[in-house]
Amino acid sequence: MVGIYGYLTSWAIYLIAGTVCYVLFYKATGVIGFKPIANTLRAIMLVLIYTPWYVAADKDLMAPAVMVIMLDLITVGGDSFIRAMVPLLLALAAAVLLVWIVGIASAIFRKKQNAE
Repeated sequence: MVGIYGYLTSWAIYLIAGTVCYVLFYKATGVIGFKPIANTLRAIMLVLIYTPWYVAADKDLMAPAVMVIMLDLITVGGDSFIRAMVPLLLALAAAVLLVWIVGIASAIFRKKQNAE
C-alpha cells in the first residue's frame, strides 16, 4: 500500500501533467474561430482532467473520476461505475452551463458598450 507521501506525490505529478495537457489543449482550441465552442470544449476538458472522486466507497482516498470510472468498469463491472459517473456528469453540466452564462453575459455587456 502506498503511504500518504506517495499519494500526495502522485497527485502532484498528476496535477502538473494535467496542467500541461490543458495548456496544450487550450492552445489547440485557440484556432477555433467560434469562441463559444472553444470555451465549451475547454470547460469540458477541465472537468474531465480535474474532477476527483473516491476510489472506494469506504475509503477517503481520491483519484480522477475518469480513472475511477474506467477501473470500476474493468475490475468490478456492472453498474459500479455510476458512483463516479454521476458527479462527473454534474460537474460537466455545471461547467457547460457556466460557460454559456458567461458567454451570454459578455455578449450583452459588449452590446451595451458598443451602443454607447
